[in-house]
Amino acid sequence: MLAFATEPFTQLEAEARPLTAAHWSEVEAPLHGNAAYGLDAARYARLEDLGMLHVSAARAPDGALAGYAAFTLVPCPHRQGMLLAALDGLYLAPLARGGFTALGLLRHAEAELRQRGAGLVQYSSPASRPCDALYRRLGAHHTETIWHKELC
Repeated sequence: MLAFATEPFTQLEAEARPLTAAHWSEVEAPLHGNAAYGLDAARYARLEDLGMLHVSAARAPDGALAGYAAFTLVPCPHRQGMLLAALDGLYLAPLARGGFTALGLLRHAEAELRQRGAGLVQYSSPASRPCDALYRRLGAHHTETIWHKELC
């Protein structure tokens, strides 16, 4: 059974690096032409300093980091006075997958984000790994489709 907790990025950064690299290789790289991986830890630390980052961690019984859900928090430009929490990364190590683990992790994150004043959560998932059923189970509604185009 995994335990979920809110943890500062700056405290779990070193432990998270292997998971973020695995996340990139498994999910993101194929969508970006197998672009090289590079975690911008300084930017995450800065977002944390500004109160604009939330990380919910999933830990195995031995205390090892098994996954994370990271969100950025910004004032919603379309709804005045609303704080938007946008999912930046969701990943569970293969051994931590199955059952309702992802659902539990995101429910934990939502409760913590609500405590921080977030009124709206924006979920996304790569086209190659749709999470529609998971997000619907959380009570989210499909409102947008996002497309990316590189300009460089």
